[in-house]
Order: sequence, then structure tokens, then C-alpha cells
Amino acid sequence: MSAGNSGQGTPDGGDDPFGYLYRPEAGQAPPPSTPRQPSYNQVRPVGERTFGGQQGYRQQHSPDARYAAPETQPGGGDGYGGPPSDRRRGQQDNRRNGLLIGAIAVVLAVVVGVGAAIFFSSGGDDDEAGGGETQEPTGGPDDGEGDTGEEEEPPEEPEPDGLPVADVTQLPLGGNAALEANFEGARSESGSYIALMDRQGSSITWTFDFQGDPGAYRLYVGYSVVSDDQTMAFSVNGTPREDPVKLKDWNENSDDWEDSWVSTYNLVEVTEGENTIQLTCPDSCDVAIDQIYLSEDAG
Repeated sequence: MSAGNSGQGTPDGGDDPFGYLYRPEAGQAPPPSTPRQPSYNQVRPVGERTFGGQQGYRQQHSPDARYAAPETQPGGGDGYGGPPSDRRRGQQDNRRNGLLIGAIAVVLAVVVGVGAAIFFSSGGDDDEAGGGETQEPTGGPDDGEGDTGEEEEPPEEPEPDGLPVADVTQLPLGGNAALEANFEGARSESGSYIALMDRQGSSITWTFDFQGDPGAYRLYVGYSVVSDDQTMAFSVNGTPREDPVKLKDWNENSDDWEDSWVSTYNLVEVTEGENTIQLTCPDSCDVAIDQIYLSEDAG
């Protein structure tokens, strides 16, 4: 093969040193010609090269459907690998919104149910315990409290009801207590009163016979004061009471003794037969006493 050979077919006979091998003998037909093989240095467009007698990818103008890109398939972007369509995105948003609304509705239902249960349970307990009404505590002999003059108005004086009433002019007096009538307004039959003005250690003793039903009764004490915070200690049948007789000045606008007569009471336990009540001034009690009597406890 010479340097100028382009590789097309076989070399000429004069140039081929092995030409005698394929030259026909005299009288023989020449061998059939074979297709020319392309030379290794022959330039061809990319994709037109053949391998084993098969055409290349570019020569096959109809690509294999198995290797087609998704966007070339019917439906375009709905296939694998493409972006989701607006319809699918809308379906996902609707599903998400539906789940969110359902969760909020469940939470609200739970909150309303718990609140209703608390409200009705608390209301039912109150109704059963107190019948829907508030009861104020009342004083009595068991708790050592009676009327202590803390009302907005002084207690009304009850009508005589057949219970024992003391005659202040006949009561035994102790210490410096004295029967006087220096100012008017006393409600005793004689208009007299027991003066205890700044007389420390003074006492009044009342002993009476009780034929009624034993129990709690009101011990009324009628008095007059011209200054507040006056008190007297007392005992019932020899038992000292822890609650004093409070003598409040209800007429604070006047310094006149005759204009300040009022009453107060404490609850006491009396027994059938003889009972003794004693009033004392342990410190200073600037007061005048004009009445002492028992009355039914109004509750």
C-alpha cells in the first residue's frame, strides 16, 4: 500500500506486491468484487458511523418509544419527573385545609364540653349544699356570743312575756355601785338607775326563780352611756362568760345621759328553779343601768 492510497478498494496490480495471489489465471473469470470498506481515516458525520452493519442513532430518524423523554409522551408534564399540575396542587391544598378545619372543630368541642361540665358540676354542688341561699352564722350560748351592740340600730325592747324581770331598786349591789336618780329617762318603775360611773370593782347581782323550759334565753340590760367602748363582765350560775356585755353609745351626737337610754342582750342558758346572774366592772365602766330581764330567744 502506497502513501497516496486513500483506502478505497484494493490497490492496483502494479503497486501490490501480493497481487499474484488474487490475479486470475489465464482463462479464469475475475473474482467478484466486494464492497468497499471505509478507510479508518475517512471523515463521516457524527451518528452516521455503522457498527456491525447496523445504522447509528442519528440515521434512525424515529427514536425508540421506550427511551423517549417524559415530556414527549402524551400528557406532557403529568408524567414522572415533571412539575405537578395546578389541578393536583389545588386538590392537595383543599385536603390540607379540610384537615386543619376538622382539628380546630374537635379542639373547640372539647373546650366547650369541659367548661360546661365544670359550670354545671359547681352549680349543682352549691345548690345541694346550701339550697341556693347563704345562711349567716348566729350567736348562741354554745359559741359564747350573743348581741354585743354591733347592729346598725339598738335592738328593740320586747313586750313583757311572763319571764323574770329584775327590780333594779331591790338588787344587791357590790363595791361602789349605788342607786341614783340624778337625771331623767330611766325606764324603771321608780325612775331610778344603778350608777356605775368609773367605779372599778362594782357589781350587780340578780337572783330569780325560773319555772319555764330550761334552755337559751336573751338577757336584756338597759343602760345609758355618753362614751363608746364600755363593757361589763358577767357570769351565769357561777360560771364566768367569755363574751362581755358591750354597751355601745348609739347617740353619739349627744352628751346628755337622759337622751341615751338603749338596750342590748346576750344569750344565756337558764335552768329550772333558782338562777343567779352577776354583772361586774372589772376595770372602768362609765354606765348607768335601769333594766335587767329575760326574754324569749327569737333566733
